[in-house]
Amino acid sequence: MFGKYFIFGLCLFVSVLFAQNNNRIELGRMQTGATVSFIRSAEGDWGIDISGGPTPRLMQLKPAQLEIFKSEEDIQKLTTGYKTVQKSASGIDAHAEISSAEKVIFRILDRWSIKDNVVSVSRNIEVIGNAQGGFNSSIVLSVDPMVSWVDMNCMVPGALYGDPTYNGDFSPGGTRNYAARQILLREDVLSAPLIALSFNNGSSVAMLDPSPNGESTVEETKLSKKVMTDARFQFGTMGVWQAEEGTIGFGFQFPGTMGVYPFGPNASPEPRWFRRYHPITGGVSHTYEVNFRIGNNESFRDMTRNAWRWAFNELKPEVKPINVEQMRRVLTDHMAAQAVTIDGRTGIPFAVATFDTSAPQWNYTMVVMGFVSKNLECADQLLRESDRGNTEREREMRKKGLSIISSMIEALSTLPLQGSGYDLATGKPWTGDRQEWLAPFLRNPTEGMRVLIRAYQRERELGRRHPEWFSWVKNYVDWLILQQREDGSFPRRWKSGSSEVEEEAGTASYCPVPLLVLMTEETDDPKYKKSAIRAAEYVWENWGTRGFYVGGASDNPNITDKEAGMLSLEAFLSLYEATGESKWLERAKAAADYTETWMWIWNLPMPVDADNAKLHWKKGVPTIGLQGITARGVGGVDEYMDWSAPSYVKLYKYTKDSHYLDVARILLHATKSMVALPGRQYGLRAIGFQQEHWCMGPGRYGRGAVSYT
Repeated sequence: MFGKYFIFGLCLFVSVLFAQNNNRIELGRMQTGATVSFIRSAEGDWGIDISGGPTPRLMQLKPAQLEIFKSEEDIQKLTTGYKTVQKSASGIDAHAEISSAEKVIFRILDRWSIKDNVVSVSRNIEVIGNAQGGFNSSIVLSVDPMVSWVDMNCMVPGALYGDPTYNGDFSPGGTRNYAARQILLREDVLSAPLIALSFNNGSSVAMLDPSPNGESTVEETKLSKKVMTDARFQFGTMGVWQAEEGTIGFGFQFPGTMGVYPFGPNASPEPRWFRRYHPITGGVSHTYEVNFRIGNNESFRDMTRNAWRWAFNELKPEVKPINVEQMRRVLTDHMAAQAVTIDGRTGIPFAVATFDTSAPQWNYTMVVMGFVSKNLECADQLLRESDRGNTEREREMRKKGLSIISSMIEALSTLPLQGSGYDLATGKPWTGDRQEWLAPFLRNPTEGMRVLIRAYQRERELGRRHPEWFSWVKNYVDWLILQQREDGSFPRRWKSGSSEVEEEAGTASYCPVPLLVLMTEETDDPKYKKSAIRAAEYVWENWGTRGFYVGGASDNPNITDKEAGMLSLEAFLSLYEATGESKWLERAKAAADYTETWMWIWNLPMPVDADNAKLHWKKGVPTIGLQGITARGVGGVDEYMDWSAPSYVKLYKYTKDSHYLDVARILLHATKSMVALPGRQYGLRAIGFQQEHWCMGPGRYGRGAVSYT
C-alpha cells in the first residue's frame, strides 16, 4: 500500500541532529512562527524540518523517495537524503542521487522556496540509463509522533470532511479507509488537488498541487490493469496515513497509486491496488510541484475555508463568459419542447435521452417535484419566460407552465402525500420500477412548493390570482409542521400516503426552512417561521458546527453531499433575510464555504488517446465549474450547483466579500460548457441538451464517460 511504502521511525526526531549550526541551513521563517530548515544527519545527508510555533513538527530526513517496480513480487523502496543543499535566488536547491541494481541513476533536483505561510518544492528527476519496469517518486512529510490519528481531522474536497461516517463504506474517504488509517486519492478525482489536516490545537497543514496536469490514457482511466507504466501518466496521489509503527505520513506520489475497495455480495474485504509508473528510460519527463500551507488559530471549518481559498487563488480558475441571453433562450425553448401532455395532464419527463433515439426512456412518464426532476421549478421558468413577450412562443410556454402546476396539484391532492410525483400516463401514483424515486421525501415537495409560492407571489403582483396554488401548499405545510420533532428535526421520508416515518434521519431538516419562512410572510402567522428556526438550529448544531452537511441527494442513503450544503445555504440565507440576525448570515457563509469545495477549479484533460467522438465530455472543453456529487461516488460530477449562483450573489451583496461573486460567476458561466448550442452540438440529440452527469475519476467507464445518458 502507498501508505506503507514510507516507514519513518521515532529516530527522525532525535534532537541531537540540531546540536551544531553547521548542520542546519534555514530556508526561512513563517508568520505562524514555524521555521523551515535543512538538517544534516550523522551520515552527512540532508533532510527537511518544519518546526516552531503551534503546528506539530513536520520532518523528513530522506526526502528523495523512489518506488521501483519489476513485478508484483519485486517492488523496491529506495530512499535517501540530499547530498548537497545550496542557497539560490529563490530559496534552496537540494540534490540527491539514487542508483538501482541495474546501474540506472536517478538524479533528483528539488527546489524549495518559502512565501508567507507556504513552503513549496518543485521536483525534477533525470533518469540516466534504461531498465525494465517502472518508477514513481514521492514527497512525504512525517508528523510529530506525539500526534495520533485521532488527534487530527482530514479534509479532502468532495471526499472527506473530518467525519467519515456518512461517506459510505467503500469510498476513498469512507469508513473502511478511515479505519485502516489511510486516506489516499488520485488528484484526477478531486475538485482541487488539495488535502488538509486540522490538529486539535487549532493549527493545520494543507498540501496542494499548484500546477496539476492530470493526463492519462483511455485504458488507464478504465482501471483495466492493476499495474501500468507509461510516460504519459501525469497525475499524482495525495494522502495521509499511519504507518505500522505509528508515525503519520502526509505526502504526494507521482504518478499516483490508488486502492479501491470492491463491493458486492462476494467482494473481498481487501482493497485492490492500481499502481502507476513512469518507464525507467533516459529522457523521460518526471516533473511536479507540491506546496504546503501552515495554518494557525483555525477551527476545522476555518481550515476548510482558508485552505480552499488558498487553492482557489493558486489555481486561478478562468471563466469564459457565455452569452447569457442566448443561453437562457436556448434552455427555455429546450425545456418547453420536452413537455408532454397526456389526457390533459402536462409534465416534464423525469429522464430524456441525450443521444439520438426515437425510443422513450423507460420512466418517460415519471413526473416529480424538486430534486432532479423539478417539475414545479420548470413550470416557474416557463411562466417567467412567457412574461418576456406576447408571441405564440411565450403564449405556449405559459399554457404549458400552468398545466404542469395544475396537473401536479390534481394528481397529489390528498394528504399525507402519496408521493412526490406521479405517473403522467394515468394521473395516479407511479407503480413501475424505482418507486423510491417518487417517495414522499421531505426534500422534493418542500423544494418544489417554495418555488410555487414565489410564482404565486409574482403572479399576484401581475394581477393573476391562483388561490388553489396557495391552498395546496398551505394544506401540506400545516400537515408538515405537525411532523416536526421535539429536537426541531423532520424525518427524511414518510411512507406513501401516511404520517408513518420511513426514514428517521433528521439530516435533511434544512429543506423546509425557506418554504416555512415564506408561509409566515404570506399568512402573518409566526408559527411557520418558528418551525423554520427550530429546524435550522438543529441543522447547525448537528452538522454545521462540524463543517459538513448530509442527506441532500434523495436517492442516496444519507450521504455527505454537495446538495445538502446548497440547501443549507438557502435555509440560513432565508432566515437572515427574515430576521436580520447576523448569526444566520455567518451560518450561510459557513454552508457556502463548504459547498463551493465541491466545485472544480482546475481543468482535467481527457485521455490523450481517446476518440473524441466516443467521449461524453469532449476534449478541450474546460472542466472548471463541474462539481462532485456525493462523498460516496468520488469522481462523479454534474452541473447541479448552477442554481446556487443567486445565493452566492446574495452573500456578496450582504458581506462585500468578492470571492463569493467569483464563485457565482463560475456557477453562471462555466456550468454550461457542454450545453449543445448552434455550431457546437457535441453529438447530442438536439440544441439545448446537456448530460446529467459524467465520470471524471478512473473507473469502469473511464474518464469523460458516463454510465447512462
